[in-house]
Amino acid sequence: MSYWTDLASQSLGALVGTLTGGAITVLVARWQTNRSITAQATLAAAEHAASLRLDQLSQVRARSSDAALTLLERLADLYAWLPSLPDVSAETPYFSSHARDHCQEAMESVRRGMITDLYAINDQEARERYRELVRLAYDVGWRSLGSGNRVRQIRDVKHYLRYVQHSLEALIDGSPLPDHVDPPILDRPEGEPWQPPAAPWYWDDPAGGS
Repeated sequence: MSYWTDLASQSLGALVGTLTGGAITVLVARWQTNRSITAQATLAAAEHAASLRLDQLSQVRARSSDAALTLLERLADLYAWLPSLPDVSAETPYFSSHARDHCQEAMESVRRGMITDLYAINDQEARERYRELVRLAYDVGWRSLGSGNRVRQIRDVKHYLRYVQHSLEALIDGSPLPDHVDPPILDRPEGEPWQPPAAPWYWDDPAGGS
């Protein structure tokens, strides 16, 4: 009996070992499978979130570019009537009432852009530059700052307007903004017109409207 008892015991032990090993193998395989599924789900969720974020950024940039184009159109209208800017509040304009009225309308359009389209611009510095331009235009047109030098008044605003145009163009192109520079002080004593530190090449091109 001892022989058969030992044989049965050995067989049972082998069977238990086999079953235990198989169970462990199944558990390990299941754990690895679950871990792989979890990792894949996490990766998929991260990729989905990144895709959504990319879409949101693309939409923000598209809205910003559209707003910048609209603001450029407003600035172009004002640019065309800048010689009459100091006449906005004058009873007797230097040029004509027709030019003065058009300049007033263009100023108002630029100001409306500041409280509408400008909020879609996603660059704080570009927004501040546009607001500074509106202030300069109204300082000359309605507050008569720098009125002792009419030519310099117009050129100060003209050059700062071009600087803002350049900034908006950079936003549309996705390129860096021109370097920051303080706006002109309209009632300063010196007589030279304000200039930004660096100007685009087309500022001196007659086709650019200078």
